[in-house]
Amino acid sequence: MNPIRFVCLLLWLLGGVAEAAPLKIYGMESGPISFLNGARPDGYAVELALAIQQRLGQRDPIEIVPWARANTLAVVGPGVMLLSIVRTAERAKNMHFVGPIFNTRVTAFALKGMAAGWRQQNLDLHKLRAGARRGSIFVSLPRAQGYNMQDETNTSETAAKMLVNRRFDLWFDGEELYAEALRLAGYRETEVEVAFRLDLVEVHFAFSNGTPQATIDAWDRTLREMKRDGSLLKIYRKWLPLHQLPADVPLSH
Repeated sequence: MNPIRFVCLLLWLLGGVAEAAPLKIYGMESGPISFLNGARPDGYAVELALAIQQRLGQRDPIEIVPWARANTLAVVGPGVMLLSIVRTAERAKNMHFVGPIFNTRVTAFALKGMAAGWRQQNLDLHKLRAGARRGSIFVSLPRAQGYNMQDETNTSETAAKMLVNRRFDLWFDGEELYAEALRLAGYRETEVEVAFRLDLVEVHFAFSNGTPQATIDAWDRTLREMKRDGSLLKIYRKWLPLHQLPADVPLSH
């Protein structure tokens, strides 16, 4: 074979291998975004990822694992995808983002009736003991705004238990997540209330450094197509309220 043709063929084969390299896809137990439905991963981000895989002809499995494990895997090696994460400057050092896929409001929850008492007493809410899920935007953003984030839990369910048991006064989480966390913890949604709301932030898919750029581009391109043709909106309506829809998703379908 001609040496030039051989080199071209080799480069083509290597490029194909890189593009077809399997992804390790992780979500966390965080309904309705991603969770285990029996033994099967389910939720908005899971269904959206499966739809993108179908368009791309991919079948990489999705696993539901603890958040800390997923985040660690995404930092230490290539070929890892996280189903839902807020983009921050610190995370952008180790990850490449595709999205947004929905918006979340960083919200402070309190036991029912507590917020009214705090307002009457004119308390500085920054001094109240607060907690949230470890490594999440629900810890980092309130802390950056001066709130007393003393407690970090492994799951939102544990945070819900700690709030109800008065281990802390404020529980920061997403409004799409708290009801399921309370249910899993064995409590009713009516036992807590929204104390106040902080920033609205965008949630993305994220790929670890070293993941082939062709893979990231394919997911980005397909997600944009699904936003344009109404496919994402159809999935979205099953799981989340419209006020959390990304701004680049048209409602005209």
